Amino acid sequence: MNFQQAHGVYSLRLEGNIVFCDYAEGFNIQGVIELKQQLLALTSSLKYWVLYQLPESSAGITQDAIVEMMNSYVELQNAGCLAVAIVERSPFVRAGSPYRPEQLTMPININKDADYLYDWLVGFLPDN
Repeated sequence: MNFQQAHGVYSLRLEGNIVFCDYAEGFNIQGVIELKQQLLALTSSLKYWVLYQLPESSAGITQDAIVEMMNSYVELQNAGCLAVAIVERSPFVRAGSPYRPEQLTMPININKDADYLYDWLVGFLPDN
């Protein structure tokens, strides 16, 4: 068996039903899987939630990990994620757009305006 070490640096924090994900450096497939597993564990007690992604300019992804990333969004959607906002600080934040799976129906918004994205994201939470 060939086990790959996870690459990519991230931190997660939960505030109410909003998950903040800060991340940097290059993610490989194992790094994407690890991040997804941590997101699912963090939100396992929530019926619904939203994901606010705040990449550093160094954030990236290996070509072979893009499909895994997009499939991870489907899993997050199925686990109650209502929407994803990604602050556009890295040229790689749009890498998955051509690989969007048909089952991925939750909105994903990529924009440079972090305040706009936060307000947009909060609008998906039923309590607001």
